[in-house]
Amino acid sequence: MDEYGSVRSTYKGFESEAAMKETLDKYGSKPRAIISVEGYDTCLPEEDIKSELTNHFNSCGEVFNVIVRKDLQSPNLDRRALVILLGDGAEEKALELNGTDIGGWNALVKVEPEEVEDEEAELYESSLADELYNDRRFWFGVTVRGYNTFLPADEVESALIKHFSSCGKITHVFVSTLDKKTNIYFYQQEGAKALDLDGSVVRGFKIAVTGLATIFSNRPPPSGEICFGYCDPAHMIEFAGVIHDKVAAFKKQRMSV
Repeated sequence: MDEYGSVRSTYKGFESEAAMKETLDKYGSKPRAIISVEGYDTCLPEEDIKSELTNHFNSCGEVFNVIVRKDLQSPNLDRRALVILLGDGAEEKALELNGTDIGGWNALVKVEPEEVEDEEAELYESSLADELYNDRRFWFGVTVRGYNTFLPADEVESALIKHFSSCGKITHVFVSTLDKKTNIYFYQQEGAKALDLDGSVVRGFKIAVTGLATIFSNRPPPSGEICFGYCDPAHMIEFAGVIHDKVAAFKKQRMSV
């Protein structure tokens, strides 16, 4: 059994095949350039950096994506962003912007010499992560413990869906037999009532219900600041293996193109 074999997921909405095809089609039909940009204020929020770079390089071609690279262990080692441009002459036009002012700082613009295949995979992984991170189906959730963990995962799922059905529309159920817990997700405005079922009984077992880390209940600290107690949204951890597998499939398909 692999490392994800102990987890049951019912999420059917995260389909990457269309995104993969769109990415491959765009790369296959248009000339591309991967531009490295340095010199910006690394204390700025990531979204501000992306917005400024998108606006600045928009005249060079289609800005397909901006990747702000970060090394969390050694943040001073890599302070560059990658701008992915599509279109004829995009590379030459981008290099003409070397040394130009962007929001009070001078951009150091270079052609990215590293392996293109890895950058494409990084871009694809980023698009999948962004799609999943902002999915409304994971805006509110609870963790349930204390039920009969000897039941098969599908029976646990069925019993908990029935028990929590009065709390609102359930959008996703994640049963972890390894951690002996289940995460249940609702649309945010509907799911708060699920916390009221803490201490209730499911098939003779008293359950414990606690709030789950989501993008609303567990916001990251401002850029450059440390916030103790923050963790990634639970659904991002749950689907890390899914993203890994899809990126691996992307690389394999890209090699065959």
